[in-house]
Amino acid sequence: MNTMALEPFSLLVLFAITIVVGYIGSLVFEKTHIPDIIWLMLFGLLVSSLNLVDRNVFVVISPFLSAIAILIILFDAGLNMDFYQMVRGVPRGMFLALIGAVVDTLVVTAVGVLVIGMNLLHALLLGIILVGTSSAIVLSVASRLRAREKIKMTLELESIFTDPLVIVVAIVLLNIMVQPGAQLSTVSVAGSSVMSAFSIGAVVGMITGLIWLFALDKLKGKPFDYMLSLAILLLVYVFVEAVGGSGAIGALFFGLVLGNGAAFSRMLKFEKQFTIDHLFKRFQNEVSFFIRSFFFVYLGLIVSIQAQYVLYGIVITFVIAVSRFVVVKLGTAGLQLPASEKRVMSIMIPRGLAPAVLAQLPVVYGIEGADIYTNVIFVVILASVLYTTVAIKFVDGRKHEIAPHVPKKDK
Repeated sequence: MNTMALEPFSLLVLFAITIVVGYIGSLVFEKTHIPDIIWLMLFGLLVSSLNLVDRNVFVVISPFLSAIAILIILFDAGLNMDFYQMVRGVPRGMFLALIGAVVDTLVVTAVGVLVIGMNLLHALLLGIILVGTSSAIVLSVASRLRAREKIKMTLELESIFTDPLVIVVAIVLLNIMVQPGAQLSTVSVAGSSVMSAFSIGAVVGMITGLIWLFALDKLKGKPFDYMLSLAILLLVYVFVEAVGGSGAIGALFFGLVLGNGAAFSRMLKFEKQFTIDHLFKRFQNEVSFFIRSFFFVYLGLIVSIQAQYVLYGIVITFVIAVSRFVVVKLGTAGLQLPASEKRVMSIMIPRGLAPAVLAQLPVVYGIEGADIYTNVIFVVILASVLYTTVAIKFVDGRKHEIAPHVPKKDK
């Protein structure tokens, strides 16, 4: 029997079981706060260990899967975000993201040099890749916490800001590593490159979103408006990346405008208020569910679990968890927050999509010993999610400490 002929059927079964595992995982999350990412990654690892599909197929399409996962998830985040709450939370969320980026990079780089034995640039790359919390997990977990909306929005914005920040900085460092002679010139423009990527993505995403609000209004009552919007989203992502911006930020702001059409209509004094149909958001949630589920299964498919990688990953997760308390202390300086809310912020360390995507870039760039990134980062993602899950259970046991501090104006 020709085994190659069976491959399409194996892939179809993989897609089907991924949906089932993701769905059951979401139900489990509702009851236990254990994120479905754990079951999805373990399922991918099981499929890989049993050689049920050819993992090389997924390695080849890695750039495509990574781009799709990033743009769909951030588009979904923007679509479901309240614009006014976001504006109020931007300064603190961005400040927390920057503090976290610096501290996480330093401590993980130290582990890379002192424990793993990497050279400084390789360890620095590992530190940068592991900066920031997972927006997919934080957005899900924060929505179920009883902390104030202000705190939840700060956590959500922190996780969203770090994704494009890490992606841009990691790519800059990779270019330094493969072109050593260009180090000084590359470093000198790194900061401006990050700001440029953010601003280009935001401006293009918002302008396109406003134009598309008018278009969707004209298309009301006609079928396939979501599919057309998805096509525009893909074009926005590609265009922003092509002109040197962050496609992830472009996708975020495109979704933000569509999801807050009424707010933008009032601010810009349009003659009518533009809104999107509730079925639009519902279909987007379905698509986001599948893309996110399959990406974490895919991550489990391509890793190799070895004892030293597990040890390295656990050590890194530990130092990230400890340093998070320092990050929150610095990031909330000047704010009068209850100890219970600081605990909520201090346990949010789950790593997810951005590290998973970036872990594969060293291989693409031909970095020596690149396999260690994928394998160690897989363990860190899994361990950090498990830690956050257990810590959330502990915080949930103290809900009564959080609720009394909710002021009336923030309810």
